[in-house]
Amino acid sequence: MPNYAQLALVFRIRAISRSRLSRAWPVPDGEAGHGVPQAILYPEGWDLPNFACHLAVGAVSSALAVAYGDALYDLGNSCSTLAFLAGVSGSLLPDLDSDASKTLRLSGVVAGLGAAAAAAGFALSPGNFLNRPWQPAHVAVAALGAFLLFNTLMIGLLKRYTVHRGLFHSLSVPFLYAGLWAVLCTGMGRRTVFAVWVMAAGGVFVHLLLDAAKSRSLNPLKVYTQDFAASTRLWIGTAMVNFLVLVNPFVPA
Repeated sequence: MPNYAQLALVFRIRAISRSRLSRAWPVPDGEAGHGVPQAILYPEGWDLPNFACHLAVGAVSSALAVAYGDALYDLGNSCSTLAFLAGVSGSLLPDLDSDASKTLRLSGVVAGLGAAAAAAGFALSPGNFLNRPWQPAHVAVAALGAFLLFNTLMIGLLKRYTVHRGLFHSLSVPFLYAGLWAVLCTGMGRRTVFAVWVMAAGGVFVHLLLDAAKSRSLNPLKVYTQDFAASTRLWIGTAMVNFLVLVNPFVPA
């Protein structure tokens, strides 16, 4: 005789499982997982790393790498600091394409603060154009306006022109970001340029590999995304930036 209580329990479990899968939603961008339900990609207890996780792993790995490099090559304080910042910021960079990420909001704050500092510096500098320097109240208004404008622009542009787990999670981004850091540090010597290049690229790779390790069927290390044209343009830009760093005659030894 069958045990009807056990059969009822089995059918109940199957019904609950099917109900949960039917309520699962596809991956938002349609890029990663190709519509596979999140319940399959990310089972319970298998969540993708969040901002705090990426920040902690990026900070620890960058600190260890900089300490090792400083012990071998005596990088110095300024070079070590820049290399550490390049690594930590790189470990957060790919999540700029997520509309709900803290990284996106932080990028808006950074852009706004940079614009506010530039506006305040311009308003306080003497000059005939716009009758500078301005009064402190006018400087404060100009700085606040610049902050709000660039904060809104940065967040709005990233939300409009990026797709979560799209271009920012592709293989060209570590090298592009590293090249941009190297260009910014051109006047600080080849050792600094090389150190920030390695740390910036390494930071982005830490993020991508951490995502890959925590997902079953996503591939953040993709050479191309579904937008082939955009991926090609990104690779061309990456090659141009890094070629500029490689052949730049103005980098002091």
